[in-house]
Amino acid sequence: MTARRRDVLLSAGAFLAAATLPGRAGSAQATGAAGGPPEVVLSGGFVVSMDPSVGDLERGDVHVRDGAIVRVAAAIAAPGVVRRDMSGCVVMPGFVDTHWHMWNSLARGLPQSRLGPFGKTMAPLARAWTPEASALGVRLAAAEAIHAGITTVHNWAHNVKGPDFAEAEREALAASGLRGRFAYGYPQALGEDAAMDLSDLERMRDRHFARESAGLLSLGICARGPDRSAASVWRREWEAARSLGLPITAHVASDRAAAAMGNIVVMHRDGLLGPDVQLVHATHASRDDLRLVAESGSPISISPWTELEVGYGRPAIADMADAGVEMGLSVDNMVLAGHADMFGVMRITADLARGLREDQGALTDRRVLEWATIGGARGLGIAQTTGSLTPGKRADVIAVRRDAINTAPAGTVDFMLTHAAQPANVDFVMVDGVVHKENGRHTRVDVEALLAQAQESIARLRQKAG
Repeated sequence: MTARRRDVLLSAGAFLAAATLPGRAGSAQATGAAGGPPEVVLSGGFVVSMDPSVGDLERGDVHVRDGAIVRVAAAIAAPGVVRRDMSGCVVMPGFVDTHWHMWNSLARGLPQSRLGPFGKTMAPLARAWTPEASALGVRLAAAEAIHAGITTVHNWAHNVKGPDFAEAEREALAASGLRGRFAYGYPQALGEDAAMDLSDLERMRDRHFARESAGLLSLGICARGPDRSAASVWRREWEAARSLGLPITAHVASDRAAAAMGNIVVMHRDGLLGPDVQLVHATHASRDDLRLVAESGSPISISPWTELEVGYGRPAIADMADAGVEMGLSVDNMVLAGHADMFGVMRITADLARGLREDQGALTDRRVLEWATIGGARGLGIAQTTGSLTPGKRADVIAVRRDAINTAPAGTVDFMLTHAAQPANVDFVMVDGVVHKENGRHTRVDVEALLAQAQESIARLRQKAG
């Protein structure tokens, strides 16, 4: 067994070992039938279901059994079932992050250096990166996702330098217990005229994703697309992905120069947009571009904090909403964003839309909350599984304290969630019926040990990169 393989398995084992620790008596972590996910009633919280047929309940219960939502109602009698007191909390679906470069989370806070801005700083680090570092970056990001109430991630793996890098990220993500899509990518140093490793993409699909046993993960590809690779290359990658039945994601119209290339028009003309093709950023997409995107059904993922930090500009959020584009939100990467905070992403999304339109009513708090939950799930093609507290869907549930110094009192629950709450207010996190955070603390991750590994790893990488 190679050192790399051993390290990745040990990383996964750390997650799995933590998951087997017994829960406290009477807690939601109590083991269910046959050792499976627990049956529990999350009781007495302010329920924000994000399902119009269920609505909001000022005081409500959510019944979970075998990893699925059984019922949502004002009061649920379930004799013999553990009840978890959610009073003082908003109970809601977990957040869906639609674009996250999880591998480089170890490089938090290195948006520029003596080498120059973001791209020039990250290039030598990306060359020095190892499969072990990629796995550790995913583990760190996954732990922070749980801390922040993000239960679904779209892992944009855009430094896959070989099959061992892809396996390392996939294994770490699977071991985390998060729901998500692994978007198989390319090496950062790949030339514009060279295609990504399409043969290994097919191998990974056949080995890990060809059956129902793929667990909580699905597979897609992250491509450089028409803005960042030659036409013959990105068209070949599109054709390969679609022949394998895999969804595609690419950064498009991120800056003015990219938008001026007119590639959204080309993609629409040639039938290369659609619900299976997610566009990321689209910061400088025109209103005509956005009309074509909406017409095609392609979703857009935006990350306003990083779009500002890296200098792309201000996304035309209100125009995107007006066009009827399927929208999702993103923390993007920790190098630029600093931390994974979907509450902060919602706030800047709402307020940028209003400020740029000079209209406080340009975008409602509830609309932004939709983008962070059920809208993101629709964009990733998993709205039948997650994104709302709907009976029959999987139990991806979080509880956010509404009685904290920074959240009470609040005029509306929508304002509280989009403008007042922070990751530290996330008290409880459940993914597929399994508890990952309770009473504000991780239940499956040794955070202290993980941070020590991360500090040691990035120090080595920086030394190696020079």
